[in-house]
Amino acid sequence: MLILVPTPIGNLWDITLRALESFQNAEIVLCEDTRVTKKLFSLLIERGILNTQGVEGRDFIESKQFQSFHSHNQESFIESISKDMFDKNVVYVSDAGMPCISDPGSKLISYAIRHDIAFDVLPGACALNVAFASSGIESTPFIFAGFLPHKQQERRTKLILLSQLDIGGDYSVICYESPHRILDTLKDIASLLPSVFISAHKELTKLHQKRYEGRAEDIIARLEGHNLKGEWVIVLKIAESIKQKQALSYEEVLMLDIPPKIKAKILSKISTKTIKQCYEELLQK
Repeated sequence: MLILVPTPIGNLWDITLRALESFQNAEIVLCEDTRVTKKLFSLLIERGILNTQGVEGRDFIESKQFQSFHSHNQESFIESISKDMFDKNVVYVSDAGMPCISDPGSKLISYAIRHDIAFDVLPGACALNVAFASSGIESTPFIFAGFLPHKQQERRTKLILLSQLDIGGDYSVICYESPHRILDTLKDIASLLPSVFISAHKELTKLHQKRYEGRAEDIIARLEGHNLKGEWVIVLKIAESIKQKQALSYEEVLMLDIPPKIKAKILSKISTKTIKQCYEELLQK
C-alpha cells in the first residue's frame, strides 16, 4: 500500500497521529530528500513524539528502506519500479508540508491509479491553508498559484492575469515566494496592484513566524532592515472594484508576454472581435 504523509512545516508537534502510525509501519520511505526525512525521524524520536516500540532510535531508522523521490528523478523512478513494490508498506514524504502541493507526489498517485494499487493521502500541515486562515479575509473563493515566476516580466504578467479572473465576485490569490524574491514581488504588486490588501506570512508555525498586513507599499516599508530569510506565503484579496480599476486596455494586453492563444482570448473579451480575429491579428504582427 502507498500512503502520502504530510510533515510539519516548522513545528514538530504538528505531526499527526496517523502520520506517526504510518512511520511506525513503513517498510519503504520515499523522500524528497533522504537526509531531511532521516533528520525528521531522529528529531521525532529524540522528542519522544515517535514511539519506536522499544527499538533503539538508530536501529529503528536503519530498519526502514529510504529512497529518493524528487522532481529531478521522479520520471526515471516511476519507470524503474514494479507494482510488487507496493505489496510492502510504502510511504512518501516531501521535505515539509503536503505532498503534491508545490511538491512531488502526484506521479506516485497516478501510478497507483493506473496499476490499481491501494493508496491513501493523509491530511496535515499545509502553508496555504494556514496563511489563508490567518489573513483575516472572509471565506471567499481562492486561487492557489504556487510559486510565482522567477523572471520579472513573467511574474508581472502572471500577477496581472491572476488579478483579472472572471469568477463572479471577490476572490483571493495565494502564492509562495522565496526570501530572495519577496521584496521584488512586493514591489511588482505595489506597481501593478497598489490598492490590493495583502497578508504576507514568513516562516509559518516556526518560533519566529511573522505576519504583515496592508498594501504592498506598506509592507515593503515595514520590512526595511529586517531579516527576510525563510519561506513566504502571500495572500492577495482581489475585490471586484479593484478588478474594474485595474482593467487593461487593448494596447496594454498586446504588450503582455503571454502565449498568443491566451492573449487572443483576453483581447476578444475586451473588444468586439472574435478570438479567431484577434489571433490572426497577433500572427500578423
